[in-house]
Amino acid sequence: ARSLTPAGLMRPDLLLPLLAGRSDVSLQTVTAGEDLLLALPVQRRRWPAIVQSWISPLTPGGAPHLDSEQAPQALSALLGRLGQPLLLRGIPANGPVMASLRSATPRLAILDSWERAALRIEDSFAGWVENAIDRKQRKEYRRLKTRLSERGQLNIDCLAAGDDVQPYAEALVELEASGWKGRAGTAIKMQAGLAPAFGKACASLHAAGALRFWQLTLDGRAIASLYAIVEGDCAWLGKIAYDEAFAKYSPGVLLILAATERLFAEPGLKLVDSCAIPDHPMIDHLWRDRIAIADVMLADEAMSIGRFAAIAAGEKLRRALRGLARATYYKLT
Repeated sequence: ARSLTPAGLMRPDLLLPLLAGRSDVSLQTVTAGEDLLLALPVQRRRWPAIVQSWISPLTPGGAPHLDSEQAPQALSALLGRLGQPLLLRGIPANGPVMASLRSATPRLAILDSWERAALRIEDSFAGWVENAIDRKQRKEYRRLKTRLSERGQLNIDCLAAGDDVQPYAEALVELEASGWKGRAGTAIKMQAGLAPAFGKACASLHAAGALRFWQLTLDGRAIASLYAIVEGDCAWLGKIAYDEAFAKYSPGVLLILAATERLFAEPGLKLVDSCAIPDHPMIDHLWRDRIAIADVMLADEAMSIGRFAAIAAGEKLRRALRGLARATYYKLT
């Protein structure tokens, strides 16, 4: 109730199951008496010597939980205790969190910034479709849906209060593992302990009324799956997966459109963050609104300007070398 911003994909319901058993991650907190003022899972890095917010395949951002009345003070206390620069990855570049960071310390550097797709809930779903998707593309999506319907009974299943969430969670995990992420070894199912943690998180989120799940099914079998977390007037998309055997029908796009219609029907909802990578080939062409995101390094003001600048420069160099290595690998392979 005292949170500076809605937690979204950093809700304790999701974070705590993911953190269980992770010896390489520590949950940093700042308290005043019995009041929790700040909470942030972090990892330490050797070069450059920094502490960075922990992110996972299910939590792509690293903004800390902050008390709405004492956010700068809590951040200052954390920075003083860490003794090293803190790197916050994938946080909103504008808004109260960034304002609190700037108030907490003069040692702040923006290492990277980008935009990702978002959906602002205004007017009606029909009006949004008219403005966001051109007539030719709308006709194509209707054709794809009709063609897919010819393969069997096509339905959109939506998780409702009182439903068992586990079949939804298990279907998404299996769909993801059956595709390219499974072949690459990056799917939820391929990472030790992640699938059970995801199941526990879904159960907790569903019990709190914060989880939305949608499935595109054909003859009762899921061929696309997507979930979102809703809190207050905001929502955040989670994982999406689809059966690649039906790729020519664009089941992921059809499911996103169905989910978008239902998000428009959510009472009081104003903004949905796609949580997608920059320039995502699918969602960027459907959701035309954007949210500015940044990677930010900050440190206690007791650290000298020169040392902070050197560490920030080292991190930028590390990123540049990593990007070069990745580009070279893709070019060669």
